[in-house]
Amino acid sequence: MGALRRKASSQLGTPPCAARPREQSSSHVDDASPTGGVKLGTTKSYRRLRLIGEGACGAVYAARHLATGDTVAIKVAHREDHDETLLREAETLAAACASNPAVVGLREVARHPVTGRVQLVMDYVGPSLADLLTHRLDADTPPRAMTEHETRGIMRQLLTGVRRLHEDGIVHRDIKPGNVLVGAGGSVRICDLGLGKSVATRPPPHTQLVGTLWYMSPEQYLGTKDYGEGVDMWALGCVMAELLTGETLFPGDTEFHQLVLVARLLGVPDEVNGMGLGVTNPSQLREKVPEEKLSQAGFDVLDGLLQYVAGNRLTAAAALEMPWFHLKEPELNHSLVK
Repeated sequence: MGALRRKASSQLGTPPCAARPREQSSSHVDDASPTGGVKLGTTKSYRRLRLIGEGACGAVYAARHLATGDTVAIKVAHREDHDETLLREAETLAAACASNPAVVGLREVARHPVTGRVQLVMDYVGPSLADLLTHRLDADTPPRAMTEHETRGIMRQLLTGVRRLHEDGIVHRDIKPGNVLVGAGGSVRICDLGLGKSVATRPPPHTQLVGTLWYMSPEQYLGTKDYGEGVDMWALGCVMAELLTGETLFPGDTEFHQLVLVARLLGVPDEVNGMGLGVTNPSQLREKVPEEKLSQAGFDVLDGLLQYVAGNRLTAAAALEMPWFHLKEPELNHSLVK
């Protein structure tokens, strides 16, 4: 079952280069400096310990701060012309984590004293939710996904964090299990705001597909030029279903395949999907996530997040008001982070 999730979904904080929006053109950063109150330091203060995760554009390392002994996470870009993107991510991350405990903390931007290359220095949290779920599915016999209690605790934290992001005018645009870190005691932190976008002021139209296809909302890959917070809510619905079933909900290979999977599972008729897919069956989401895995109160949350039309989806604030989150919650199983 674990193999169905594909390793690509568990890369930590390193979105693929193909997922770069055109408005984020890269350039030289010899004279660039972070703004917005981001602290600037030097790479000489750190010693790398081990690789945590790597993608096409960059890598994340565990490292030690030489003066304090603190373990941190350092994100680097493979190519120099992507350093400016790191600086933009630093500014978004600094604004997001300042008052949001569900977002990984940014410590500083470290610059190499000779080359001028930059690195993001962040709090070290722990493994990604994708890696934890994969480990559980591979290690347990029979394979075991998250329980409803565990899923509720994780989703409460994620929704609380996303609600604050949206209140601050930030849309993440790439929420997935690989971009959620799990710390001691089951606390979760959202990471990788490299594709984060401010909606505090009206942004320019989106001109290129960004994010991770399996967790993208329909409006993203159907070419909608102006989308907003609903894309994060859809992604949270995909994450919630994956936690409960151990399988990626919509593992499409192309944008069209993704649409077909969504329309058929959710029973989206042709007059809504607009693609002539011949969908005649009602939603099969309940069969995919049956009552033995998720109570009706929990399913109401899942169904509200996975509404095909963006305007019909639950907001983060509305989701947290659903009855499911007001049931007595046992503590998260600490074995999740061992």
